[in-house]
Amino acid sequence: MDGTIHVLGASQPLPHDQAFYDARAADERKDLLTEPFDSDSGRDNQPNHNHDKGVAAGFGKISATAGGEQESSVVRFISDPVQIRAGQTVEWANNDPNLPHTITFGTEPANPVPPSPDVTVDADGARHAVINSTSDSTHSGLISAAGHERLGVRQAPLGVTRFRVTFTHAGTYPYICVLHDNLGMKGTVIVGP
Repeated sequence: MDGTIHVLGASQPLPHDQAFYDARAADERKDLLTEPFDSDSGRDNQPNHNHDKGVAAGFGKISATAGGEQESSVVRFISDPVQIRAGQTVEWANNDPNLPHTITFGTEPANPVPPSPDVTVDADGARHAVINSTSDSTHSGLISAAGHERLGVRQAPLGVTRFRVTFTHAGTYPYICVLHDNLGMKGTVIVGP
């Protein structure tokens, strides 16, 4: 490991202009925001055998630098809007290593931490609700990345990272993250017959 420092005189121009640095920053921003969709990352929102359609509930990145830890998060539902047929299930997974999120249909709960009473737990540990009408309300409670993927946090049960909803009837179902809806974390499930 070695490096070189070039010290320029005060009147000498820098090797690049501001447009160069702006373009480089834009490229790095694009790389950060598209990384979870890289097939090598394993976070490409493809459905698995447990559900019909997958949605990432935010994503983020933690990196260590000489200046300390840096975090960045994108508070959006990825793969929105979701289109399915009546009787199918959508699964949300939190891909953010730092921030918790919720999936909330209908009335916002007074306390966002626990799930609503209608939420059950599937055999694999994921939380699950069934919505029968566009006027139904359900709330996931906090879902967070597994503890081994977060800094300074004990291992969390896998179910806390995933929430599923089965939609029995056609309609348009808007939902939000109650923690980040003011930042635009909103989504829609469109259920066809």
